[in-house]
Amino acid sequence: MVIQSWDTNFMMQTRHRLVLVDDHSVIRDLFKYQLCRSEPLRYEIVGEGATGQEAVDSCLQMRPDQLLLDLILPGLTGGDVLRRLQPKLPRMRTLFFSASMRTSLISEAFDLGANGFVGKPRPWSTVLEAVNLVAEGGKYFDPSVAYLAGRAARQPTPEDLTGREREVAQLIAEGHSTKEIASLLGVSAKTIDKHRTRMMEKLHVHDAVAVTRYALQAGLTTLE
Repeated sequence: MVIQSWDTNFMMQTRHRLVLVDDHSVIRDLFKYQLCRSEPLRYEIVGEGATGQEAVDSCLQMRPDQLLLDLILPGLTGGDVLRRLQPKLPRMRTLFFSASMRTSLISEAFDLGANGFVGKPRPWSTVLEAVNLVAEGGKYFDPSVAYLAGRAARQPTPEDLTGREREVAQLIAEGHSTKEIASLLGVSAKTIDKHRTRMMEKLHVHDAVAVTRYALQAGLTTLE
């Protein structure tokens, strides 16, 4: 199943300007070969890179219509790249092309406004479909991560967390370290780390500041 949606205000251009970032040169060469030999020619590769920082630099310099990039890159992750570029290039569309299926990173990409994700094991025809959909204003989410797209669209509630996860969120918001939380709850620090990881994945957050913000909004703590 492919999840698609369309931006009715998006006007398809004659030639889409792309920046391509992957730490494997063979992947970049494949994209360049496939995308630049279609008739009529729809795409122009205006920049490429092998690291997260090169993705940021190339996009800021070339201001492309679309960014195709791996989720895990040397230096910055794909999410880091998106976080730096979105305020400056809000109209740029982003498609992740990655072998990684790490739930936390994919969820982060969705939360940051990625327009699609396609797995590297997919045949080229599927990859091209994803590129075309995103270029034309749509969204493409690989069937293997479609459930994450649906989950990201729903605002999490405290009921999504177990009782222990709510306790951990509250204590994080109150400024306690993992070691302190373990002592307060009478469990090991390793157990708290597991609760913390699952809780943050459910809430689609990635640091203690975001957990604190959520705990306050959800009424898990008042910090009084």
